[in-house]
Amino acid sequence: MFLGSSNVCYNLTRGRANQRVHTVNRNPTMPKSSPDNNQNPKDLALDALKSVVSEAFVGKFTAVFPKLFKCQWKTYEGQKKFFANFSDTGCNMAGRKFCVGGNWKMNGDQKSIAEIAKTLSAASLDPNTEVVIGAPAIYLMYARNLLPCSIGVAGQNAYKVAKGAFTGEISPAMLKDIGADWVILGHSERRAIFKESDELIAEKAEHALAEGLKVIACIGETLEEREAGNTNDVVARQMCAYAKKIRDWTNVVVAYEPVWAIGTGKTATPDQAQEVHAYLRKWLVENVSQAVSDSLRIQYGGSVTAANAKELAKKPDIDGFLVGGASLKPEFVDIINARQ
Repeated sequence: MFLGSSNVCYNLTRGRANQRVHTVNRNPTMPKSSPDNNQNPKDLALDALKSVVSEAFVGKFTAVFPKLFKCQWKTYEGQKKFFANFSDTGCNMAGRKFCVGGNWKMNGDQKSIAEIAKTLSAASLDPNTEVVIGAPAIYLMYARNLLPCSIGVAGQNAYKVAKGAFTGEISPAMLKDIGADWVILGHSERRAIFKESDELIAEKAEHALAEGLKVIACIGETLEEREAGNTNDVVARQMCAYAKKIRDWTNVVVAYEPVWAIGTGKTATPDQAQEVHAYLRKWLVENVSQAVSDSLRIQYGGSVTAANAKELAKKPDIDGFLVGGASLKPEFVDIINARQ
């Protein structure tokens, strides 16, 4: 049976736990007890309290350790396959399905994440748009269990090896283990603040893909580079680093994010964004293949809001968005539905 949300699985799991609490006697040779069978009010109250405590405990346990409750985990995997069957819908002329990512960056707590998940669960989201949420690493499993199974979950970073003495890092294998199926790599904040090079980012992407994660590969120029007329040179350099390491682009989405537009309130005009996206397709034809150029999805990121999303979404080479601050707000629903 298909379940519309992973939350339903919790209710099933809790129900089974509850059933174990209330089952008094399974031996057919002995009579079953009944609520009227000489139980005094204190006993009835104690039984009720045990039931409530047990249900609350099991519900919390499943939220933290989903792999131990096979109903929840298997249902999530089953739903992913179910939604994959509809991947042909909502595609543009080149067969590229619109994809919207929400990058929460270093924001959120359990309360606010629960509110966002509630909003997304209750909203009528465009079924022809793929949605991915990049939650802080410490909240990835929590977000995975609250969000609808139709929404993917992404790590915001991952290292280039599976394990080892790399304090503070996380690996693609760890992300997969707790239910993430995507990772965001090469974001401008990783490049600028943490000094990650094109080569390191490409190595991370190569390893993440080999481990079975899908990758949102970020690129973009600074204001100084744009004003100097070097936008194409910068994004070509960044793409070249990826191309040296990536052989199969099937599970890659490129996110073009002009650095000068991230978190500034400024945004490239739809024509400016389309110009860079068109250049990227031309670069792919010349340096990778025509097939990859036609099929690779290229998101736009940089102060995307509900107010500008519809105009941006009309451009032929813009296949979605990578959204920052607005993904923490109810307007994210409108951005997801920008093509409706």
